[in-house]
Amino acid sequence: METEKMEKLYQEIAEGINEIIPTEWEKVYLYAEILDDSSEVFFYFNVPQNKDYIYSHNIPEHFNVSEDIYDELLFELHDLFEDLQNEFKQNNSEVWTNLTLTLERNGKFSMDYNYDDVIKSDLNGSQRQIIWEYKNLGIFPNDEDNIRFLEEYLNSNNN
Repeated sequence: METEKMEKLYQEIAEGINEIIPTEWEKVYLYAEILDDSSEVFFYFNVPQNKDYIYSHNIPEHFNVSEDIYDELLFELHDLFEDLQNEFKQNNSEVWTNLTLTLERNGKFSMDYNYDDVIKSDLNGSQRQIIWEYKNLGIFPNDEDNIRFLEEYLNSNNN
């Protein structure tokens, strides 16, 4: 059941993403993971002139943006996802652990919630990110160890 507060948070999240990206953009794929003792938020976006996706944590270097300003805006985004999860806790029996948000420039968006217990998973945060990047964006890692990990993961999961 979606609440009025959830709708407001969706809007604030979209505005927060737009504020972090210092240029015109086409599409955003975002991953948010909110656990009891930690959280992770990152995203990829592309620009009209180039369909290649830019990693959010590269914004300061890529666009000559202050690292402090970027970090502050990213922490605000973390807070919004924590608020969203808390709203779920208050209104739903099952609470998500991570989600994928897809946002288009025209305002169209979708949220795909995941309820897996990532703490009990054999995968660490970096491995989850590698899998997410591959499944959502088709990005294959550059590093030998990560390539080997992804290939083994895909072979063992028949993806």
